[in-house]
Amino acid sequence: MKRAIIKGLSFILVFIAAIFIISRIMNQGNTDMTVEMKEPTYPLIYMKLESEEVNCLYGYCNTMETSYLRDTITVVPTTRNLSFVVEKYGASIKGISIEVRSVDGSRLIENTQITKSSETDDTLAASITLKDLIEVNIEYSLCIVVTTSQETQIRYYTRIILSDDNFVNEKVAFVKDFHESTFDKLEGEKLSIYLESNAEGDNSTYHKVNIHSSLDQITWGSLDVEEYSKPVISIKEISTQTAVLEIDYLVSIKESTRTNYYRVNEYYRIRYGNERIYLLDFERTMNKLFDPEADVYANNKIVMGIADENMELKECEGGNVLAYVYDNQLYTYNIADNEIAKVFAFYNTDNLDPRNLNDACDIKILSIDETGNVRFMVYGYMNRGRHEGDVGVQIYYYNSLVNTVEEEVYISYSKGSSLLTSEIERLSYVSKNNILYVMLDGTIYSVNLVEKSFEVIVTNLLEESYKISNTNEMIAWQEGSDIYNCTSLIYMNLNTKEKTTIDSGSGNRLRPLGFMGNDLIYGIAYEADIMVDNSGRTLFPMYSLKIQNEAGDVLKSYFQQGIFVENCIIEDNQIIIKRLSYDEVTNTYTTAADDQILNSQVEEKGINTIESAITENYERIVQISVKSTINENNLKLLTPKEVLFEGGRELVLKNDAPMVKRYYIYEKGSIAGIYTNVGDAVDRAYEISGVVVNDAGAYVWQKGNLVTKNQIMAIEASMITADKNSVAVCLDTILRFEGLMRNTEYMLNQGETIMSVLENNLKNAQILDLSGCSLDSVLYYINRDIPVMAILDDQNAVLLIGFNEQNIVIMDPLTGTIYKKGMNDTTTWLLENGNHFITYIP
Repeated sequence: MKRAIIKGLSFILVFIAAIFIISRIMNQGNTDMTVEMKEPTYPLIYMKLESEEVNCLYGYCNTMETSYLRDTITVVPTTRNLSFVVEKYGASIKGISIEVRSVDGSRLIENTQITKSSETDDTLAASITLKDLIEVNIEYSLCIVVTTSQETQIRYYTRIILSDDNFVNEKVAFVKDFHESTFDKLEGEKLSIYLESNAEGDNSTYHKVNIHSSLDQITWGSLDVEEYSKPVISIKEISTQTAVLEIDYLVSIKESTRTNYYRVNEYYRIRYGNERIYLLDFERTMNKLFDPEADVYANNKIVMGIADENMELKECEGGNVLAYVYDNQLYTYNIADNEIAKVFAFYNTDNLDPRNLNDACDIKILSIDETGNVRFMVYGYMNRGRHEGDVGVQIYYYNSLVNTVEEEVYISYSKGSSLLTSEIERLSYVSKNNILYVMLDGTIYSVNLVEKSFEVIVTNLLEESYKISNTNEMIAWQEGSDIYNCTSLIYMNLNTKEKTTIDSGSGNRLRPLGFMGNDLIYGIAYEADIMVDNSGRTLFPMYSLKIQNEAGDVLKSYFQQGIFVENCIIEDNQIIIKRLSYDEVTNTYTTAADDQILNSQVEEKGINTIESAITENYERIVQISVKSTINENNLKLLTPKEVLFEGGRELVLKNDAPMVKRYYIYEKGSIAGIYTNVGDAVDRAYEISGVVVNDAGAYVWQKGNLVTKNQIMAIEASMITADKNSVAVCLDTILRFEGLMRNTEYMLNQGETIMSVLENNLKNAQILDLSGCSLDSVLYYINRDIPVMAILDDQNAVLLIGFNEQNIVIMDPLTGTIYKKGMNDTTTWLLENGNHFITYIP
């Protein structure tokens, strides 16, 4: 009996030892050494605007591509005096210098050491008068280089603009006053004139309020909030009339035994008028800082509080372990062991260092297994730790058995966190074979997490030329560079790496439309039916829609005589088909009623779910419902440590293919879209009141900021001749306006196009085909003294050279006159002629 017991105990001890040894072997590197993440070391810089500190700048450890850094813009008065304050946080500063460059970083304008400063234990105030080398109302990139006593160089970036006519002080004062008034019910009554309270406003949650919310909701309702941190104002966009600003701060709410903290962001888009400032848009978001040690457990609920319902949650098969991301923190909860682990976070509620609270990073859960092991991705700006001050993608593996987090691969990125986030959120997936797939700059890469190597899967993906399934497991893309002339689709399973080619057949063209689960939805159009419609947009009427699985089986074909598919919208388990009908008499397509296809396979919901609940004091809150009751009394809270390792695990993803031109829409301080067609970008930005910039960081289009009237007086009337048609007259006029004398009629007769003539002669400009955009949107260029050519259906052309509130000023070569035409009449006339606009930007 004793021998049996001894043998049993020996077996158990050997088994435990084996597990321990195997777990060590599986963790590559020096896994016997773990450490807590290093605290932040970089100082912060605040730009001075008279007595106001604005634009908190975070330090970078590497040189960044400035054309993609659009976090803030700092206004420099025409005295050219630039001042800022360095919050040192214990850092010893040896020297400070500034670099002024063109906005794309290619041209160094000034590089000067700062000698004028005053220092205390906590701060260093510095100022400099910029050299007389920058022009008024032109944006530049400013880099402040801080050198520490350890010879570490830390770089801080902001755009600057030299101007005295953008009323920046008044605009900052307005948003500051609006912000402060929300905390006082009596003072807040004056805000009602700025609001547009209506049924669009959601007054059931404090998580998000906007310009359409009620005044009571804007002034915090019944919440007893107090400002905990100093509000930081960031200037995102600034021009003479309009501006976009944000305010970030923390508020606190005292409860019976503790104080809870909330992260708050306020967004303002305003217009400066002659009599007052107008609020064009306002939005405030509020998120509770989650503390797993607080009283946040109730029966089978983990109560997040005032929060975004769209938080990420993944669970293992069976639902016994779940992982969730909330406000840039990753947690796991093991139901069987009743353990909650704070796997990753840059901040905690015991240390609300503003450097840790920078939210320019995100976390995505890539996989989770039954034992609680989690592979996840941290992407964006790295607030602290091994890669402090860098922008990149960090792949981590959490080993629940030994409670450690280990970096597997790090991918550095030099174009800023906003662009990185936009790209990564399109595609980031880890296959069962430990292959990471990510999209960066329109290229899909596969990264071997074991071998630390990468491959290029496909490059230069154009907008609308590819689709990715919701799970990120399946992708499909068009072959070729013309999205309207595609004869084959590639359909790829990222788990198996298997590719399926779908051919169009003779006379047909293909377009991917989306996924229903992992099944591809695509459309087929006759090549002869593809046309440019009256709005200037290319119409791709698909006579058939198909749903196909990766094995090549067509699961569903949609075809109706005389009906064409324009597009489709995938919502839950149905496909909403946007349709067109063809009129043979007028040879036009008109909108037909929508149709739909239902998916009989309903997506299964997880065992553990995110839900909302209505409370008396906090209105609608968010909570996680888990599969069994949480025992608070023996709940174990784990804080994993990071594994140290020798050597580097960094990769630089390279792509030698030439990049296509891309256009970036910025809205509410971040990227709202990336387009390869400039007309589509301007159209979308017009719809959401955003701005469009190109790869050089130059403005392509901006909403608002129009004067009431403008005319390009340097352009005079010119008439057609026997040897020169209206198109050539317009081209000659544009080139002459730019100081060039050319015979464009000859160029056109030699086979050149309007676009090529302008591109070959305006060397320092980007030529824009804005076909399909509205007349109202192209007034932006005339406002900047840039003429716009309008091509008519009869192949004649006119130049739009001015406007006021009622009229458009037109130079017409057919009559050789400059005349005014009513705004509404011109809008109708040009729309009927297809809204074919061509212009340029310097």
